[in-house]
Amino acid sequence: MPSQSEKAARFAAMHETGCFVLPNAWDFASAAITIDEGYEVIATTSAGVAFAQGFPDGESIGRERMIGLAGRLAARFDVPVTADLEAGYGATAEDVAVTVRDAIAAGLVGCNIEDGVPGTTALFNRGLSAARIAAGVAAARAAGLPDFCLNARIDSYIRKFGTPEQCFDEAVARARLYLAAGARSVFVPAVLDKPTIAALTQAIGGPVNVMAIGGGVTPSYAELAELGVRRVSLGGSWMSATYGAALDALRAVKKTGSFDYPAGLSHGQFMRMMTA
Repeated sequence: MPSQSEKAARFAAMHETGCFVLPNAWDFASAAITIDEGYEVIATTSAGVAFAQGFPDGESIGRERMIGLAGRLAARFDVPVTADLEAGYGATAEDVAVTVRDAIAAGLVGCNIEDGVPGTTALFNRGLSAARIAAGVAAARAAGLPDFCLNARIDSYIRKFGTPEQCFDEAVARARLYLAAGARSVFVPAVLDKPTIAALTQAIGGPVNVMAIGGGVTPSYAELAELGVRRVSLGGSWMSATYGAALDALRAVKKTGSFDYPAGLSHGQFMRMMTA
């Protein structure tokens, strides 16, 4: 098993060039499938982890449970693990520092911290948001893990900050502040059109993360790489697709009485992944 520092260095290096995809896991089985398919990093989805443990999305699960699941994945798998830690479980810079310290203590090598105020449509102001990112980065360095990858999420689009132009300007301004504060990358969800993505990556001038969703509306991996995207997260969309297939199977049984749903993974496949 590589050391935490080795995992962090490996993950940090992935942000230097190229483009990579992060399937976002919500439990051991989804994490095991991720690794079995050859992905190099396990990321978690905050919504998925919350739903799988009986909580609504939006920090209801709390810091301890969210980090706890990701930490168990980090202890089990020999790849870097990064977690979506929502808005850091508190409004202050010190709250984010505590969250990052706890994440590192659990074995993680990265996390997402978003700038949306939980339970509202508002954003933390720019100055506080940058201070929160700086505090998280400083906490990682103080913990002896300078390669910890803090991915600063910008919610101007997802929370409809204003007109498309205002959302763009706010995203760029915040991205530059967060990168200057030490963020390894910036995450701008809810942007899927190619011209806007291209303009964002060019204006930001640092590693940009976008979120893919299903349904044929997301540009392809090759297109996103060409547009300058560094990270592509599946977010909660992979879990949605998984449970959508499960729901289709149950509905078919109820409606037709037939059990002719796809066989899916075998018991043997699960056993192999769980004992690897």
